[in-house]
Amino acid sequence: MKGFSRSLYSKSALGPSLIIAPLFLYLATAFQSNHPQSCSFSAKSKALRAMSSPIDDSHNSHGDEWTGGKSGSLERLCNISLRACMVMNPLISAIYNELVSTSDEPSITTVKPDNSAFTIADGLVQRMLVDILFSRVAFRGVVGEEDSAPVDQGKDTTWDQVQGLMIPHKLQPLVESTKESMKELAKSLDDAHSYHGITIFIDPIDGTREFSTGKGEQCSVCIGFANKYGTAVAGVVYRPLTPRPTWAAGAKCEGYAAFDLGETADAIAGGGLLTSNGSISPFLECLIDELQTKRIKSGGAGNKMLLLLERSLQLAKKEGDHVEGTPSNSLLYIQDRGVSRWDTCAAEAVLEAFGGKVLKLTHILDDEMNEKSGDESQGRYHYVASETNLDFVPERARLTKYNSIQSETIQLNQLATDVNQVKPYSNLCGLVALGKEWNSEKGLKLISETIHNAAKMNEPSFD
Repeated sequence: MKGFSRSLYSKSALGPSLIIAPLFLYLATAFQSNHPQSCSFSAKSKALRAMSSPIDDSHNSHGDEWTGGKSGSLERLCNISLRACMVMNPLISAIYNELVSTSDEPSITTVKPDNSAFTIADGLVQRMLVDILFSRVAFRGVVGEEDSAPVDQGKDTTWDQVQGLMIPHKLQPLVESTKESMKELAKSLDDAHSYHGITIFIDPIDGTREFSTGKGEQCSVCIGFANKYGTAVAGVVYRPLTPRPTWAAGAKCEGYAAFDLGETADAIAGGGLLTSNGSISPFLECLIDELQTKRIKSGGAGNKMLLLLERSLQLAKKEGDHVEGTPSNSLLYIQDRGVSRWDTCAAEAVLEAFGGKVLKLTHILDDEMNEKSGDESQGRYHYVASETNLDFVPERARLTKYNSIQSETIQLNQLATDVNQVKPYSNLCGLVALGKEWNSEKGLKLISETIHNAAKMNEPSFD
């Protein structure tokens, strides 16, 4: 798709770099809250405008053009987070190149007890965000995927290793320079009191399996922000390893939505259901048949959300803002297997900032959807720092190595009967992610009917 681009130039403490950034900003013309943790979902008036001038922040190490937005706003928080992703991009790329090359350096990847992959990029990106960027502000909570290191390793206290993995010597100067740049950027968070009700959910490398197996273009950094009620209200999803970095950011309650998505989805002809690269459940196979569409394999929840969003924007550009979705022209992301809150918080907020919708699959199956209620939180996951899973439903989800607290001793596929059996941030109720073209009474009804038909033939796995 053409017409999404303009050139922007950026220079950070890591040295000059050219960023070709197709960028549109949807900004509220009349409303921007001073209290993002409690803002309502009422911003209606939006204006489409392009960034007015190229960025050259050589005069300012903070990069004010990339940390714009009213002080204390979610927009500013998103812009600072986006800038952080750009600062970390060279380090992420260097680690990825190290992984995919034939190297004699010590191993920089391992497998966690739940059989998921872990690399030094996961550990370093999370530490850069938690220990440096967000450390100056007393957020309500910060939750990251890599918070729980193995007991025998303890918490990292130096920057030459992460969770027992040594950082290759040749990467250490880049780690140090990235740290210094992040410290400078952290000074841009100058209104600490405005964010006391915000909880941050971080997936430092969403799609680590793909990252460690040469499919880096499917990975993303996900930084989501939830208000005091546990609603995802803002976020950034950033793909560092696409041919050039691509991203989307948004905060619906401030009428803020911005993106640089390039033409990634152009490689996908027609519509389809986005799924993982691995096996899928019989329910999803039936759903694909019911939709009369095709399966599109791709890693990472954040990446799939961006693919969906890009196609949604393409449809709106081509056919108008009131285009209706069909299985032949749209991309859908419906999942009955487990992801986690850090996978979906940022992506949910971003997609909804562009007019889309993310719901629990169980919300649709249980016929709880009521579009006339006006309750925007209905059917959504709760994003709150918690010791127990706030969306747990007894005997609904099946225990797996990914969602069980006692992953090494559980009887696989047995129904979870007690909240203490499951991890606090596992998404146990499935998800349905839709672009704006489906977010209407007619579109939601069609999706609901199709899901119910597929479930009659094969029940969702919820594992």
